[in-house]
Amino acid sequence: MKQVFVDVDCENLKTIALDEKQAHHIFDVLRTTPKEKIRIVDQNKKVYLSHVESKPNLCIDQQIEVDSNTIDITLCCALIKQDKFEWMLQKACELQVTRIVPFVSKNTIIKIDEKKVDKKMARWNEILLAACKQCNRIDIPELNEVVSIQSLKDFQSEINLVAYEKESNPSCHMAHYLKELKSSITVCIGPEGGFE
Repeated sequence: MKQVFVDVDCENLKTIALDEKQAHHIFDVLRTTPKEKIRIVDQNKKVYLSHVESKPNLCIDQQIEVDSNTIDITLCCALIKQDKFEWMLQKACELQVTRIVPFVSKNTIIKIDEKKVDKKMARWNEILLAACKQCNRIDIPELNEVVSIQSLKDFQSEINLVAYEKESNPSCHMAHYLKELKSSITVCIGPEGGFE
């Protein structure tokens, strides 16, 4: 089912006008017919079913209840090659990660030019939005600015796991700690060169 995000409260609305980009995608690219249902997620994260009317308008049919993630999941991930990092963003979104914290460390191969940070963040946020639309997720993960490995202490949760490549003790397997999952978890994944 197709999904769109809007920056208004849809509670008392019968129709809603999409922005130019979303309208083009729904009406021109996907050629959506009035028989097809489209999910609308409003600014309050309420979900509505709708159908196309005349471009750029959607006619709201009804509000629906959708279960949301109750576990606060933070993923701290080292910067890796662009295509792999963008793929990781998509998968993190599909797996209901709440917050993504990119970081750099001594062994991080990828370095971002300070002049290109805003452009990269905008691109990554577009990828997260597209992934949310594709998997019908109602909340967009928070994407933190790139931080140093030393700053990761600020993102601790009730359970904190590090995917350490040199761990050999089988009792330290991540699954062991996930059995008693609390309300928040932080998972840290290092760079291609390993942790310092």
